[in-house]
Amino acid sequence: MDVVDAKGVCKDRETPVIPLSCTGKRLEINETVPTFTKDEMVNIKDVKLVECQTCPPDYLTESELITLMEKHGIGTDASIPVHINNICQRNYVTIVSGRRLEPTPLGIVLVHGYQKIDPELVLPTMRTAVEEQLNLIAHGQANFSAVLLHTVEIFKNKFQYFVKNIEGMDQLFEVTFSPLAASGKAHSR
Repeated sequence: MDVVDAKGVCKDRETPVIPLSCTGKRLEINETVPTFTKDEMVNIKDVKLVECQTCPPDYLTESELITLMEKHGIGTDASIPVHINNICQRNYVTIVSGRRLEPTPLGIVLVHGYQKIDPELVLPTMRTAVEEQLNLIAHGQANFSAVLLHTVEIFKNKFQYFVKNIEGMDQLFEVTFSPLAASGKAHSR
């Protein structure tokens, strides 16, 4: 038997009560979720079935993207606007109402393809690591040649791995865009 209150459901008394209602509204300050103990029996006052669905978060605004880039140490004050301009010019995103960056089909396919082949290529960690090394060089704490060799080796290995597994990208392009056979050659070659 399920234990039900106005705020959530406990399946077979094993799942904790959810502090949000199905509509996503937070509990009011004067509302509390009762404390239940294992095997406690409670009287049911009312039963309602409410159908709900979640929705994805809004797309990032330019300022939110800038904040995230700064948080992860990606770019400089001078280069961040250039990065944003590049992703727009390359048709990975478009700027929509509210200065939000909406991914294009091309941008979505590329991100999914990179995630499928090498997830590190989409995460900010690689770019952050390179930026950190560049800052060390700028402050005289790292050798330029050593950092260059190390970074080139990492990206060379990633490139070779990516090329060996490019079929995953081709498959995603084919699903989203016209079939590869129709173009006469693979999109990723």
